[in-house]
Amino acid sequence: MNKWIAALVTGAFISLPAAAADAAKGDELLNHMILSASGDSWSVWNASATVRDDVGVQAGKATRVIASKGANPWDIQAAITLPQPVKKGDVFLVAYYARVETPPAGAATALIPNAGIGLNKAPYTSFAGEAAAFTSKWAVYYTSGVADADYAKGSLNFGVQLAAAAQVVDLGPVFMFNLGPDWDRTKLPHNKMPVVAAAPAAPPASPYDGELAKLRAKLPVKGTLINDPGAIWPYGPDVTTEDIAGPDIPGSKAKHIVVAKAGTNSWDDGAASPVTAAIKKGDVIFAAVLIRAVAPAPGAEAGLISEIGVHQSQAPYTAVATSSATVPKGAWTWVYTSGVAAADYPAGAIGFGLQFGCCQQTLDIGPVFVLNLGPGIDTAKLPNNFGKPF
Repeated sequence: MNKWIAALVTGAFISLPAAAADAAKGDELLNHMILSASGDSWSVWNASATVRDDVGVQAGKATRVIASKGANPWDIQAAITLPQPVKKGDVFLVAYYARVETPPAGAATALIPNAGIGLNKAPYTSFAGEAAAFTSKWAVYYTSGVADADYAKGSLNFGVQLAAAAQVVDLGPVFMFNLGPDWDRTKLPHNKMPVVAAAPAAPPASPYDGELAKLRAKLPVKGTLINDPGAIWPYGPDVTTEDIAGPDIPGSKAKHIVVAKAGTNSWDDGAASPVTAAIKKGDVIFAAVLIRAVAPAPGAEAGLISEIGVHQSQAPYTAVATSSATVPKGAWTWVYTSGVAAADYPAGAIGFGLQFGCCQQTLDIGPVFVLNLGPGIDTAKLPNNFGKPF
């Protein structure tokens, strides 16, 4: 018995716990072999095919098929005729060598939706079939099934469907086995298909999504968020801060900021949020932040934000958008700014800032949203801090 056929049968076809049993089963399989054909035995329909020498495959011959994508995957097939009549209930196994020379565009393996045993004329019904994904290395692939009727000699083909995609495949030797009606099909091999990576999980919902949706409902366009709403960094010599959380806070968390005394300049104490995207000349930049005045300056009825700005992060600190606002005591309040970029700015060159070092006060700073609304938006129609019903 040819050693490589024996190895194919005992090693690849059947996995048994005992080597002796494995060898015995291999001998039994060989007794059921009805066809052993070399790689130059394939008949090919509707595609260019050439027989070539290939030392990488057993027996050294292969048929190369250059397939184009058809309207149906079976429009191009490579086939071999079953050499014997078939009885209803017979269990069939086909093993064949194959590889892909040129896989479909964007793929690493051939796309073979079916390799099966069926009638070679209308109505082309089949009783066995299995998909395959040929890799670039020679390997053995399988098809098995149970005959659903009696079939005359020469009426059945084993065919490999090749027209599911434009691809070049090499087909090698083929082995067919009629195992009779009593074979345990659970012991027959099947093709290992590539594992398709699961789609990446959707990112978890941001705690600020609800507030962002409310804000966008006030705007003429949705805009692109270009900062992290929760990334707020208080600064200044007179500032102490702590993180607070609770169901009454937009997004469930905020910065509680105490300004101990007025600074020499209003910008000595404030908070910043970095902008993470580039901005083009003409883009309309809109920013909004939720603020609550916990304790306004002594004698005042509202907190004071002397500047709400989007500007260069370094000197000369050119402003893209700037405004100011007062914030009623005890209520979360939206404050806004908007403007048009006068130049192109790379990512990281622009930042959002609040200045509140004008006076002694205690503020809670909630989420900050900086949106690029794109060009052509009328800033006069955007929310502002001057009494409009936004």
